[in-house]
Amino acid sequence: MPIVTRLLSEKRTDGVLVIEATEKAEKLSLMDYIHQNKNTLEQLNIKHGALLFRGFDVETAQNFEDAARELDEELKNNYLGTSPRNSITKYTFSASELPDFYPIPQHCEMSFLKYPPRKLFFYCHLAPLANGETPVCDFRKVYKGLNKEVRDAFEKNGVKTIRNYDGPDAKGKFDLWKLKRWDEMFLTTDKAKVEESCRTNGIEFEWLPGDKLRLFNEQDSFIKHPVTGEGVWFNHTQVFHRDAAALEYSHIAKRQKLAGSYFYSAVTSFLTFTKRLTMKASDLGTHTVFKDGSEIPREYVAHLEDVIWDNMQFFNWQKGDILAIDNFSTSHGRMPYRGPREIYVCWAANA
Repeated sequence: MPIVTRLLSEKRTDGVLVIEATEKAEKLSLMDYIHQNKNTLEQLNIKHGALLFRGFDVETAQNFEDAARELDEELKNNYLGTSPRNSITKYTFSASELPDFYPIPQHCEMSFLKYPPRKLFFYCHLAPLANGETPVCDFRKVYKGLNKEVRDAFEKNGVKTIRNYDGPDAKGKFDLWKLKRWDEMFLTTDKAKVEESCRTNGIEFEWLPGDKLRLFNEQDSFIKHPVTGEGVWFNHTQVFHRDAAALEYSHIAKRQKLAGSYFYSAVTSFLTFTKRLTMKASDLGTHTVFKDGSEIPREYVAHLEDVIWDNMQFFNWQKGDILAIDNFSTSHGRMPYRGPREIYVCWAANA
């Protein structure tokens, strides 16, 4: 079969592994290729963390879902993450409905759950004209790259995640970040069902005045990869910590060098400073602390983000691309962009 594999990376030679069809006159069947090479692809995905399939016969969301199912038959559609998403097919969703100026920092999908997905699949239905990348990062390298003081602190103390959600009555309420309400996340207004889902997923909950919901969960900061046994940074500190957004925007502005990026970096830094003075950490939309409730120092988060950015891999989307990610080793995110962009996602369950 005329297939070539190569490495694609801006800075490094050990970046995203691209599996590309080389016959351009006729689209090759990705389903057939996966079926004939499934064991090899599984090994490559574990080794490299992410595989990018390019130039195959993938043109619709259903084509994408079928290919993802061929890679892993146990697709699921229960989603307890924070990004608003629209359903496209039974197991395919829009990757995120967050505003285009909003960055999504690197994270292993739903790392704060008891049973996070084992694999993620992304599909490019409409490529952005500029920016809007979905970079990836090997969190095994992040684990190794943390300095001893920071790694030891997270190893010893673990992480507690805090999330706050408005209820159904907040529908239509202006929200700059367009975060989900708890009825949108749990797909029900029945509080008993919400509580049952929380217990199943190892999440503590607290109902607050105004029909608001606060969620807590504690976890170790690292995991061992279930196949290789390697240490992996595996929590959402770089996403949820109150200082994370400003630090992320600072890195983005340096990369994109756009007026808009510098503007949002300045605004986010100001909002972060204001919230630190005016809001309790437990009342923020999202935040992370150590398990004992003590604050994670800003300098720890800054160092963590530096290590992540040093190891991030960027590529430009092309129509029909599918990105397969080992969620137990490799993170993903989203760069801000302008104009049309349609990226879809589905995932395979861990349990």
